[in-house]
Amino acid sequence: MSVFTAMHKQRRIQARHGIMLMLFFFSAVSFSERSILSIAGAPIAADLGIGDVAMGFLFSAFGWAYVIGQVPGGLILDRFGSGKVYGTVILVWTTVIILHALTGYLTPVVAFISLFLLRILCGFITAPVFPANARIVSEWFPPSERGRASSVFSSSQYFAIVLFGPVIGFIAQGFGWMYVFLVFGVIGGVCSILWFKFYRDPDSANVPVEKIVVERIGARKVPWRQRPIIRLLSNRMTLGIYIGQYCVTGITYFFMTWFPVYLVSEKGLSVMEVGLVSTIPAMAAFLGQLWGGRFSDGLIGRGVPLSKARKIPIIIGMLCSMSIIFAEMAESTVLLIAIMSFAFFGRGFGGMGWAIVAETSNKENAGLNGGLFNMFGNSAGIVTPIVIGFLVQWTGSFELALLYVGIHAVFAILCYVFFVGEIKQVSIK
Repeated sequence: MSVFTAMHKQRRIQARHGIMLMLFFFSAVSFSERSILSIAGAPIAADLGIGDVAMGFLFSAFGWAYVIGQVPGGLILDRFGSGKVYGTVILVWTTVIILHALTGYLTPVVAFISLFLLRILCGFITAPVFPANARIVSEWFPPSERGRASSVFSSSQYFAIVLFGPVIGFIAQGFGWMYVFLVFGVIGGVCSILWFKFYRDPDSANVPVEKIVVERIGARKVPWRQRPIIRLLSNRMTLGIYIGQYCVTGITYFFMTWFPVYLVSEKGLSVMEVGLVSTIPAMAAFLGQLWGGRFSDGLIGRGVPLSKARKIPIIIGMLCSMSIIFAEMAESTVLLIAIMSFAFFGRGFGGMGWAIVAETSNKENAGLNGGLFNMFGNSAGIVTPIVIGFLVQWTGSFELALLYVGIHAVFAILCYVFFVGEIKQVSIK
């Protein structure tokens, strides 16, 4: 290998590492914004006079828009490219986050309506983030490195709580919840500046990369016809995967929305304490996801069939997540957090969904299969917060709400055991 070739290879590796670092941090910032409302939920509800049901709707507003925005976000990415869209998303998101802070100066009714509308805007704006991450990885990383790169940015959703949870709690308790949105708006602005300054598309960057062919969904009309949708939704295996992902993601959305409120209202922790304590289950989920993927690949390396190697971690993980139903029996905060951490660890360990989507997709249905999968999964972000809000207001406690979350794990296991047989590609021809 010549010195010139070696230098170019080193530059390519450095560029990829820099992009991966930006994707991880910026995704973490994006996900942390979803945690602001939950960690600071108690003081927001107190200041604005918001009840449990109304809070549930406020929590779910983001999910409605995020689900609906998946397809338009993907089309925008195809039209304008990942780099430009990503930076623009961060910039617009920054503006909307700062507007959240201004709602504290409005009357309670107007403030609630404004927050609800702003949450919807956030959902629409951030919808392209995960698809953009995947596209950037496919553009910059060769196939042999994409799995590891994807797991890094995927784990940012858990690490966001670890990284920013204490910050959110400290600012909310020390200065007020409005300042949390203001600070994260500034952080988003800095991220946008860094992205536009340092990110370059592979073709325009002075770094040689492998030629990667990326099919554009907008150029392929097949995935969006009626027939392919019916074919995927009527297939027992893919329908089981979709419903299973809804159940798995329902557990995630409890931790992302109601869990901090539960610690404040039910267990008497302060907002600052919640910001610190909530990082422990999140770190458990982060480690669980990394370990689960490695465990699954290890099974394949030992000769276990792919279907079993992917489903075994899911079943084990959901069995762990079922422990959440025993949380109300905990007599100490330490035991409670231990149970919750074990449950969230299971959620991360069983997070094999995107790997299964890749293995059930082909070039005719990859976009549609992934879109349906993500829409089913994130629909839990709409239903779970609302249902828990009704249950808490109806019973006056979280006991039935935790049982509801635990049942999600049971149904996820049933989906993969009885509906998802052999994991294989689905043809739409």
